[in-house]
Formats: sequence, C-alpha cells, structure tokens
Amino acid sequence: MAKDDYFFLVCKLLKYLYKCLKNNLRADWSIVAPNSKDFPISEEYFTYILSHLLADGYIEGFVEVRQIGGEVQFKETSGLKITPKGIEYLEENSKMKKVIEIAGSAIEIATNIIPAIK
Repeated sequence: MAKDDYFFLVCKLLKYLYKCLKNNLRADWSIVAPNSKDFPISEEYFTYILSHLLADGYIEGFVEVRQIGGEVQFKETSGLKITPKGIEYLEENSKMKKVIEIAGSAIEIATNIIPAIK
C-alpha cells in the first residue's frame, strides 16, 4: 500500500489521534502536517483529507475557513481530536482493518512522542 494512499493516511491520522486521546495528549499540528515524513503529500491533498474527515464527523476541534478564491485554512477551536464516530470507523470499518493488517507498524506516526505511547 502506497504511503500516499487515502485510506493509509486516514488510518495513520486516526490512530495517532486515538492514541493522543487515550493518553491525554494534545495532538500536535506540526506532526500532523503535509509535506512531512508521516504525511508526504501536498497541502491540497492533506486539506482534502481533513475536510472530509471533519465533514464525516470523524474528527473535531477545528473549523474550515474558506477564502475568496477557494483557499481553505483551518482554525483550531478546541484542539484536533478523534470523535467517537472516528474511533468506531477506525476499529470497525473493514477498509481500516485491511490497512492495519497490510501496513502494520508503517501506519504509526514517526515521532519521539508516540514511542512512549502504548
């Protein structure tokens, strides 16, 4: 599975947010960023992913601000978090289970924070 596959990236992001939630840690926007080791994708693709996860109710804690000309920015409200619906999607969705099965540890966010999280 490619590192820029939509479902791979969604799974990676949701797993990170779920671990943050379980360990009472605030998600770090600098870790969850486009053009990075963990999300080697364009800003437009990353925005697309976040927009759809927000619209589908899988994540919360920010709003989309659309500029004239179509540019989208995100404004944090209460901090980026996974929702109960997002947890259910991560744990119960057959596509997410397949990603976890195929990708294994490759879906873990590569930071110095996450190795301490079990």
